[in-house]
Amino acid sequence: MTLKPPHPPTSLALTSQLTPLHQCSYLPDRAARLELIELAKDERLDTPIFSQFSRLGYRRSGQHLYRPVCFHCQRCISTRVVVNEFEPNRTQRKLWQKSHEMDVVITACDDADESHFMLYARYICARHSDGDMYPPNLQGFKQFLQYSFTQSFFMEFWLHDELVMVAVCDQLDDGISAVYTFYDPDAAINSLGTLAILTQIDYVKRLGLPYLYLGFWVPDSDKMAYKSRFYPSELLINQQWHRFDEVVTAAQVEPLLQQAIKAHYLNMWNTT
Repeated sequence: MTLKPPHPPTSLALTSQLTPLHQCSYLPDRAARLELIELAKDERLDTPIFSQFSRLGYRRSGQHLYRPVCFHCQRCISTRVVVNEFEPNRTQRKLWQKSHEMDVVITACDDADESHFMLYARYICARHSDGDMYPPNLQGFKQFLQYSFTQSFFMEFWLHDELVMVAVCDQLDDGISAVYTFYDPDAAINSLGTLAILTQIDYVKRLGLPYLYLGFWVPDSDKMAYKSRFYPSELLINQQWHRFDEVVTAAQVEPLLQQAIKAHYLNMWNTT
């Protein structure tokens, strides 16, 4: 099945632009380029339209939609978990038992306050001091995680009346999209990021919807390896969703990526 771009409401004209080539944040030896669509603060996309963008491989960052357009590489692969068929492994089951010690509260992004920013700042300083979000600042936090043009929410995790983790999510008509998760780097419970995904899977199941969108999985990036541990999964390659019933590996997707690269350049050749 070939996916086609959605049609936004007639009152909203969306335009995209390509970023200059820059160093890839996942694979530093490669060049990257993004397609960006920026929405003004007073512009919104309703859930069905935004959901179709997600099915096409776009992600949201603040007021931007974006997706990689690195046709020479194509290793940033949109991935989603088939939640109704997901079965946690032994390690995930043990971690899920610890979730009962925590209270999970759904709040609006607009309700974020100083406690959310301070938790975010501690997380960035401890885990991503070499990234482009360091040093953390309040305006950057608002632009990245608080501002949204669609139906977004915070999934808060509380332990003994202390906020220890926040998972920022976007509501879709076929599930939710995991936007970003930040947590207390000194929390007593380990593997909080995995616990957030398990909770999001459970949340989507309770909604009666099929998918949790996890963003991009990059086969050659150790940072993204954790996403392959949640399956069955579906990966978007060459505008088609491909299902994998076990832990997916780089070797399994490589033939599909090579086919996608060839198809792109054959199409370019045939249209010139």
